Amino acid sequence: MFKMLFFKSIVVLTSYFTTAFLSLALAQHLGLQYRNFYKLKNRSLVGNVTDTKKVKDYFECPFLCLERGPSACLSFNVGKTTNNGYYTCELSNSERYLDPHRMQQRASYDYYGMTTESLFSLLDLPCTSSPCNYGGTCIHGPRLGEFSCQCGVEITILPFIDDKCNVETNDLVIETSNQGVFHAAIGVYRLNFNDARRLCEILGATQATYNQLKAAWEAGLQRCAFGWLADGTARFPMRTASPGCGNYIGIVGSSTPINKKHQVQRLVLQGVTR
Repeated sequence: MFKMLFFKSIVVLTSYFTTAFLSLALAQHLGLQYRNFYKLKNRSLVGNVTDTKKVKDYFECPFLCLERGPSACLSFNVGKTTNNGYYTCELSNSERYLDPHRMQQRASYDYYGMTTESLFSLLDLPCTSSPCNYGGTCIHGPRLGEFSCQCGVEITILPFIDDKCNVETNDLVIETSNQGVFHAAIGVYRLNFNDARRLCEILGATQATYNQLKAAWEAGLQRCAFGWLADGTARFPMRTASPGCGNYIGIVGSSTPINKKHQVQRLVLQGVTR
């Protein structure tokens, strides 16, 4: 019964293997790793061959690769013509992404490598664990296990303190949100508009609009401190009159953009992707 299922599934796979993308869902039934392969015509990865096999049907090659496991096979080269009725299958313990300089033109072979998603998942490469913080982008290095963080634009008063894009958070204050709008500040009135926008980005948020601030105010938000909004205005929400805040009630502040070099605390909208 198992044998029949195995060969029946292989027949189904033949129509996919001849295309540029191969999905080996059968591997799940066999207790093997699930992998997706892509195809490069007339190319081969050389210098990392761990085994060479003769196969009757060239679609047997991916199953040989799965059986060997990732330590012995991450990709393979397949001969395009037969020799005495057999195709040549070359198993490699590397992949084009890991050793791009080993790729060569080879008219009689096609190369099958793992998609980056499958490769990173299988090898547990460092970027899969998101090691770069505060908006940093993880970039895989030229060697397996190596990576670097691209941290982006630095905030003047909140510089990055290491190569993982970490910042000193002792002076960073983030208050609870209302209708998705929350208040964040570094000290008192130390952020200009551009630094405020950048701080929003590294917190995974965007600056609030006037309408978003108004909705939060209507829901109960009150804060006696100016904050930057997305349109360049500086405002704050008050629900009850306070002598220290001018005895105003409503959305208080400038109705036109002000000098963006001025230093003001600001409000941001929580949870909006960049």
